[in-house]
Amino acid sequence: MASSRADVKFIAMENMAPSKTPIASHFTLPLRRAFVAAQGEEPLLIPAGFGSLPNYVFSKILGILAFDTPYANHDEANHAPNENLTLDCFYSGIRTGAALLDELGSLRSGQPL
Repeated sequence: MASSRADVKFIAMENMAPSKTPIASHFTLPLRRAFVAAQGEEPLLIPAGFGSLPNYVFSKILGILAFDTPYANHDEANHAPNENLTLDCFYSGIRTGAALLDELGSLRSGQPL
């Protein structure tokens, strides 16, 4: 009987450093206000997410806080052949993006958040 064991060698080529922005950031309140304005309800704030994004480039290399804002439906099948986005989520994402730009654009340097 032939062996079903395959000889596999793992060679790590690249990696992404982790990144985490404190939920107590001074940007959290204005971002929360924008979500409420766009969607009419409080956002769920999650201090640490999942997935792989190169946010460390912003947070670790450039020293800029990075926040992730998911716009898609829960069953989007992200990056799969049947990836999808409902029209409701698409339009909500446009409203949210506009509210985020408006809220952040209204901040002034040195202004208390």
